[in-house]
Amino acid sequence: MAIRNSSKIGIPMPMLNIVGSSFLLDDYPNTSGHSYSLRQLSSTVTNVVRVRRTTDNAEQDFTATGLTDGTLDLFCGEDQGHVAKWYDQSNSLNVYNFTALQQPLIYIGEEGGLLLQNGKPCMEFDGVDDTLQVLLPAPYASSYYLFAVNAFVGPIGEDKYYIYGLNDPGAINPTHMSSYINQSLLTTELKLRGTSDLVGTMTTNPTLQSLYYNRQIDSPVAQSVVNVNGQNISSLAANGAKDINTIHIGSSTIPDGHSKIRLQEFILYFADPASNATAIESNINTHYSIY
Repeated sequence: MAIRNSSKIGIPMPMLNIVGSSFLLDDYPNTSGHSYSLRQLSSTVTNVVRVRRTTDNAEQDFTATGLTDGTLDLFCGEDQGHVAKWYDQSNSLNVYNFTALQQPLIYIGEEGGLLLQNGKPCMEFDGVDDTLQVLLPAPYASSYYLFAVNAFVGPIGEDKYYIYGLNDPGAINPTHMSSYINQSLLTTELKLRGTSDLVGTMTTNPTLQSLYYNRQIDSPVAQSVVNVNGQNISSLAANGAKDINTIHIGSSTIPDGHSKIRLQEFILYFADPASNATAIESNINTHYSIY
């Protein structure tokens, strides 16, 4: 069969779910964190996403294979499909949005078919009010290690376009990630504790599919690092994360911080992957063929 992209061009269905003979979370478990992807990350996982079709608001769960083997096509038909829930493949804290008009798009309908970015399934946030989120239980983590596969839907101006937001319990010091164009420079910004910015220049266009690895640590030395496509963009000492009790995907934690982005994977470790970080990046890059 063929999958249709946003240009309604049929392309052969690629092998989308398995890279090599094992799954990322089987090799690099994320037992204390949260892992969201449109591919299968664990051998024990079945469903990866729940989709709502627009005509009757019916919902159905899908495996990674079900997104590409015609099952989603049969469910949506000529209707649009929106993500109602993105399943946590590490634990049971799924990100969701019960408000239909605020759910990201995954299926175009009217022969547009499954949304693809660089040949792999993606979901698109509208930049107005789309978001997926979940509250985290105590005790809260104060350090995190995030791997995200994202493309900003251009054109990008000088406004800030947020991939995610992580709130502290008091909602006073949010952490969020954005990319934007600063004059003629391609720039990423990581906003720390809601007060200071970590800025660095990218060598790739943020409207292209990119792999972000963001690290914020409180101890033993507080630091924050932004890494894009294997390149260390910027780092800052003596400025770590606050306790995290909320995950926002597709938006920051501020009212006007929504983004028009195409997201495929969002893996949030609270335990330091240490030397495995490079191998995790390699696994992701091999699957998505980013750089």
